[in-house]
Amino acid sequence: MLVPMKRFFLLLFLGLAAASALLKWTEPDRGSPVPVIYWITQDDPVKRETIARFGQWLRDNHLPLCEVRIDNVNQDPTKKLAQGLAGVGADLMDIYSTQTEQFALSGMLLDVTEDAQRMGFGPDKTYPALYSDLVVNGRQYGFPRNAGGSLVWINRDTFAQQGIEEPGYHWSWDDFERIGQQFVDATNPPGTRQRSYFIQALPPMILRRGLGLSIFNETMTKCTLDDPRNTEVMRRLKRWTTELHLIPTQAERTAMSAEAARASDGDFYLFATGRFATMYLPRWALIRLRPLGKLNMKVVTPPSSGFLNMEFGCGIIAGYTGSKHKEHVLRFQQFLTSEPFNLLVAESGDSLPPVPKYVHTDAFMRPPEHPEEWELAKVFTQAAPSIGIAICRSPFVPSDVITRSNTGIDSSMLELVLADRVTPEDAGRLVAQRIDQEIALNIEHDAELRAEYERLTAVQARIDALRAAGRKVPAALITNPFHLAYYRAQGWLEEAP
Repeated sequence: MLVPMKRFFLLLFLGLAAASALLKWTEPDRGSPVPVIYWITQDDPVKRETIARFGQWLRDNHLPLCEVRIDNVNQDPTKKLAQGLAGVGADLMDIYSTQTEQFALSGMLLDVTEDAQRMGFGPDKTYPALYSDLVVNGRQYGFPRNAGGSLVWINRDTFAQQGIEEPGYHWSWDDFERIGQQFVDATNPPGTRQRSYFIQALPPMILRRGLGLSIFNETMTKCTLDDPRNTEVMRRLKRWTTELHLIPTQAERTAMSAEAARASDGDFYLFATGRFATMYLPRWALIRLRPLGKLNMKVVTPPSSGFLNMEFGCGIIAGYTGSKHKEHVLRFQQFLTSEPFNLLVAESGDSLPPVPKYVHTDAFMRPPEHPEEWELAKVFTQAAPSIGIAICRSPFVPSDVITRSNTGIDSSMLELVLADRVTPEDAGRLVAQRIDQEIALNIEHDAELRAEYERLTAVQARIDALRAAGRKVPAALITNPFHLAYYRAQGWLEEAP
């Protein structure tokens, strides 16, 4: 009985070995005469053109060739993390702004700090506000594929058809409510099911910042949403969503997209046909709007109650630590600073080019095939450097834990307020408690992180003392990018010589 069992295991082993060999010899990479690297990203015309231009750039610069193939199946962050930690990650991957810390601290992202300086794609090659999107704990992990922030898009024909005034470049919360109510009343007759809304979404962050409030204090050691200003923001959003119906709930928005004549275009089709009067989105919306025909549009800043601001950030292309083709990964990141790539971003409408000088080209400012977009380009070019502010990243709690869609500590709280499960008054207190608890847990077993927390807590005490005494605060003390911009605008900052 023992011999047959041995024979069984031997045959099983030989069978598995044969299968492994067959898999290896039939891998698609073996059919390529050059190394193949995989890029986890969306499969669309812009990405395919990016790959084509990368190949030409390699040839023009007499660099070793490689083939880039798109993997659009594993874009989910959980899949990327699982594969990377298991040792089978893609060579290149898109990392969104709220994911940088989580992926970098996992150890799966390629640290390119020294290579980026050597090859010319360090943080100094892009917008200063994007530094925290690229760098975690002083180390660089990628380079932007684009940059930008959201403004409010206006369908001018929709307003003209209803005889309603268009919002101005600067408009207040009261303007938003007044004009929005006029539009909703005009497009939804009494006694009928609501089919039109004023805007598809408006995040709490942009409204809080208008009141001078951030998620964190100046040193990002504590959540500050247990503040009456956050209560006012929650009240407004609840009123605009559930009382005045200027903004659809998530369920209403999903239902509208599903019933649209071109459901695949979702919000963009609804905007083009007048069922959304406005949209809050970055410049990349042009990629989805251009196929719908030439629209009469303009863009304005988000409604503000005081401090004018725009959330400014980027997605990065990062390399995988386990890649067998590190030099080709670095070349691809270097390519992101090149003229062919930056002009592609400008021409395609995919937000702002990652290298700032290319914003001032005709490809961005005056695309010859789209003269109706020239005024839009001017506004995005002016807004980004003047009112753009990076998201706040505390070193003591991952951003994704706070802002993750539907499940983040902060993002899920608004849904609870809209559903009458939490009051606007309690929302900020509950969020602050949970975020501060996360911070406490994270520093409890990390001596180095705890030491940094204690150092910054002492710095925060110094800031609070200076503010209480009516004195200016040295810029070097503030690590929260929002407070740095807000203090400067208020005249509270003591700038370095």
